[in-house]
Amino acid sequence: MKKILIVTVNWLGDALMMTPALQALKENFPSCWISVMGVERVAPVFQDNPYVDEIIVFDERTQHRSLSAKLHFIRGLRKKRFDTVFLIQRSFTRALVCFLAGIPTRIGYYRRKYLGMVNKQITPPHGPQHRQDHYLSLFEESGVAVRDRNPQFFLTEEVRAQMKTRIKGLHAQNLPIVGIHPSANWLLKRWPPDYFAALCDRLIKEFNYTVIFIGARKDAQTVEKVISLMRNAAYNFCGTTTIKELGALLENMELFISNDSGPAHLAAALEVPTLVLFGPTSDAVTAPKGKSVRILKKNVSCLVPCYNLACRDNHCMKDISVEDALAQVNDIIAKKSGA
Repeated sequence: MKKILIVTVNWLGDALMMTPALQALKENFPSCWISVMGVERVAPVFQDNPYVDEIIVFDERTQHRSLSAKLHFIRGLRKKRFDTVFLIQRSFTRALVCFLAGIPTRIGYYRRKYLGMVNKQITPPHGPQHRQDHYLSLFEESGVAVRDRNPQFFLTEEVRAQMKTRIKGLHAQNLPIVGIHPSANWLLKRWPPDYFAALCDRLIKEFNYTVIFIGARKDAQTVEKVISLMRNAAYNFCGTTTIKELGALLENMELFISNDSGPAHLAAALEVPTLVLFGPTSDAVTAPKGKSVRILKKNVSCLVPCYNLACRDNHCMKDISVEDALAQVNDIIAKKSGA
């Protein structure tokens, strides 16, 4: 393997999960060239990564939607003369693009619809498996030893300095910062807003934390709802940061509390003490990987994980109490201080 293309997955958390493969490839093939191909929203995951030589944006829903745009992209890909492609993203279109680009070795998990487009099909592992292990197994089954499985996210000193300046006035008394992400990509994964509000008020009153809410623009309504229910003041950074800026902000936090979501994976990759609340989804499959991650979930009468979008009671999230979360916070603080 001399010139390698990796077709990555579409979401922040999943993209972070496969980053250990980049270091592994460079360790196994020190002189190889590595390009990562994916949608624009995950490109920052791979920027500034010392194991990535090139980022190629391909988005069939926007800039490469038309046939002419796809053909133009294929011609450009062919000129790069890759010898190997790893197809992590399960996509017929992307497999076809790599086939038409003439990449000789095309590696991916077995799918009947791939036909001859993937000429080295790996049989998926049997039984339940964490998504990160699923992604990394594709490389391991191809002879690439992955020694360090911790996700990686790299920041420049410039973006760190800019964030330091931005938050300098937020905690004049030098109080520790706790980050809160009360949203998630679907409603049933979210802890109730009044629970988050009560937790934040107690973090401020009992632990002297400065509370900062984060999220994308689409999360603004959820964040504003929580803030409206609080008795104490908090800072709202929702929709005001890029992924890189969010990473720099997270680095300044003593603690990060979140539903099952992409920012939780980012905090974990940066080794920020992270508490993740799980309900209808499986922590055994999608929990953030890292050395400083705590999972909080409750045993309930219904079957979880269920992924039931039609659920009417959401007991798996509602049964996680504010006291449950505070107990985890206390334990995290105690372990951090060595008590």
